[in-house]
Amino acid sequence: MSLLAGPPAIPQSITPAPQDQSSQPHVTKSETGKQDEAARAAARARSHHFDRVLIIVLENVDYERSIQDPSLAALASQGASFTNFHALFHPSYPNYLAMIAGTDFGLHRRGSYLGDRQVNFPNYADHKTIADRLIASGLDFKQYAEELPPGTCPWNISGLHITDKRGNYVRRHVPFLSFREIQEKWCDHVIPVDSAKANNFFAEDAKKGLVAYSFYTPNMNHDGHDTNAEVAGAWVKKFLDETFPERLRQGTLVVVTFDESGGNEDNRIYTVLLGDMVKPASQQDPATLGKHYTHYSVLRTIEDNFGLEPLTANDREAPPITGIWK
Repeated sequence: MSLLAGPPAIPQSITPAPQDQSSQPHVTKSETGKQDEAARAAARARSHHFDRVLIIVLENVDYERSIQDPSLAALASQGASFTNFHALFHPSYPNYLAMIAGTDFGLHRRGSYLGDRQVNFPNYADHKTIADRLIASGLDFKQYAEELPPGTCPWNISGLHITDKRGNYVRRHVPFLSFREIQEKWCDHVIPVDSAKANNFFAEDAKKGLVAYSFYTPNMNHDGHDTNAEVAGAWVKKFLDETFPERLRQGTLVVVTFDESGGNEDNRIYTVLLGDMVKPASQQDPATLGKHYTHYSVLRTIEDNFGLEPLTANDREAPPITGIWK
């Protein structure tokens, strides 16, 4: 497979400049149009629960095992911990694509080996991600990647898998880099994180305030891929206690999930939602937490929250997460 580097990243202005309204034609809406617009605005208001979202993805552990880990169980006791949440595919990579694009573009049909092979999707109309929707709406996104290797974006063939004493890096766990559009236009939104440094780029951004959408990819020790659930649980709990503590998380929904199960038959995985907009665990309804959700449901919930058009039929038809909010 040919992996060619795209042109240098071009800084984007994501907040439209104010326009001079004096020369703009005045449009008079019909009563029906006004009512339709009001209904849409009301629906958006009902769906808006958070100002920012941070998604942290861990690796390859069955729900039954992860919920027994003390660190992950402690996080589950703080928010909305779902008991019937499912990954979409095996192997791993198609799930990452589905989280940000509403589809895996059929890669799971290639089987466990070929389905995990890195792809660079051409900049075509049917290869869009949540980044497109956010930028078009004047919002921003960032993809954080621990131990992202030095070099020129998009970190192609030499950077698909890097061995690192802090924990290995693998590009397929950084899903935004699979899209030529990101490589060509928004590579500066892919942020390296040196996990050995307390004042790394994520920590600095967290203190200033995260953008609307953040996707965080731990290294392969921290996410459990090359270690186990206990290591992953201890890492994410420490990360949320020290690097991104509650005092910095006001208005931010934190999603801690797994890409896929470790092999259980129904692909059920641990997923917890945390934030000051989520009811505490003691006030959550077990029936609500037992509803069937998938990665598409998280994407749909984010789209609804920010008033974004769904990317595909998969997220459009997925049930948004409801009943957990304050």
